[in-house]
Amino acid sequence: MHDLVLDLVTADVPLTPENVRPGWLAMLVVGILIVATVILVRSFLKHARRAAEPWPGEQDHDAPTER
Repeated sequence: MHDLVLDLVTADVPLTPENVRPGWLAMLVVGILIVATVILVRSFLKHARRAAEPWPGEQDHDAPTER
């Protein structure tokens, strides 16, 4: 069993800088990550703007209070 796993894991062609190149799959993954990051940043900014607005019933701390 150990020999079978070892045979499956080892590559027939040794990996060298000449035969290892970035591929289109890696570029696609990076592109998807960039799109996901842009969507998350836009969503965060939208919610941050909403959270900065005063909520209903919330008192403004800078305004003087009447007694």
